[in-house]
Amino acid sequence: MAMKRTGFTLVELLVVIAIIGILVSLLLPAVQMAREAARRTQCLNHQKQIALGLHNFHDTYGTFPPILTTGHDGPTYSTQHNWITYTLPYIEQLPTWNQVSFPRLPIDDPYYTTSNVDNSALGNAVDQNNLPASRLWVSLFICPSDPVGNVRQPESLGGRAPTNYVGNQGSDPSFTSGDGIFYRNSNIRFGDIADGSSQTFLIGETLRGDYNLGTLRDNYVGIRNVSDARNIATCQTLMPNFSDRGGAWIGGQALNSTFVTSRPPNNRLIDCWGPSFGFTSFSVRSFHPGGVNMALGDGSVRFVSSNVNAVVFMTMGSRAGGEVGTLGNP
Repeated sequence: MAMKRTGFTLVELLVVIAIIGILVSLLLPAVQMAREAARRTQCLNHQKQIALGLHNFHDTYGTFPPILTTGHDGPTYSTQHNWITYTLPYIEQLPTWNQVSFPRLPIDDPYYTTSNVDNSALGNAVDQNNLPASRLWVSLFICPSDPVGNVRQPESLGGRAPTNYVGNQGSDPSFTSGDGIFYRNSNIRFGDIADGSSQTFLIGETLRGDYNLGTLRDNYVGIRNVSDARNIATCQTLMPNFSDRGGAWIGGQALNSTFVTSRPPNNRLIDCWGPSFGFTSFSVRSFHPGGVNMALGDGSVRFVSSNVNAVVFMTMGSRAGGEVGTLGNP
C-alpha cells in the first residue's frame, strides 16, 4: 500500500520562496513611498507651524523678524541671530527662547568685527553666552527626509544644533539688500509685500551638510569665499570647501538663514557663497522626490516641483517686483 505524502517537495518549497520574494520586492517600494509621503507631510507641517509663528511675531511687533541686526531698535546695538530664533516663543519653544542671549554692546565694540558679523556670526566661539541655547535640538527645525539625520556641529566647534528651514532672501543675491522677506537688517511688513502674500515665498528648506567634504553621500557641499557668488558658472570651476549648511539654527549668516529664487529647486549646480562681498546663491533643496516644500507669505504651504517654471519661481521670491506669476493649484 502506497504511503500518503504529507510534506512539500524541494521544488515546491523553492517556488513558494520565489513567490514570496517577488511579493516582498513589489511591496518594499510601496512601503518606502508611504514612509516618504509621511515624512514629506511632517516637513510641510513643520513649515506651517514656523510660518504661523512668523505671523504671530508680525502681529506682535508689526514686522517680520530681522537677521544680523545693526543698530536695530533704540541705541546702536547689534545682534547676530537668525530670523528663526525669534519664532521660538510662538512655536511652543519658550524654554529655549529664555536661554537666548541678546548682547547690548556698542556697534564699535570688538565683539562685532566685520568678519564675525558677515562670515561667522554665531557659528564660532565668539558668542559663548548663546552657546547653551544654540546646542538645544529643536525637532520642529528638522526635515525628517534629510539623510544627514541627527548630525550636529562637531563638539570642537561648539556642538550647535541645526536647521533645515531657511527664509526667502528673494531673487536678488545681495544679502544686504534682498528683495524678499529676510536679509541683513531686514524689517519687512505685510504692507511691503506688494506682489501679494499668497504670491510670495516666506520660507523654504535646504539639505544640511554633515561637516565632511569627503563623504559626498547625498550630503550638502558648497563653495564659499568666491569672488562673486552671482557668477554661478565660474564658481563651478572651484572645489567645494564647506559642508555645514544649516549647521546652527541660531546663527544669522546666510549659510543658516536664507535662500534665493534666482535658481530653481534642487538645482544641479553647487551653491556659491561670497560673504565678503555680500552675495549669496543658495538654492532650496530637499530629499523629497521631485521637489521641495515651501511656505508662502499667507501661511499656506506647498510642494513645489523641481521642474517648476524657473521664471515663475524667481518672481515669487521678490516681494514687490510687480511680476505676474503663479504656481497654479496645489
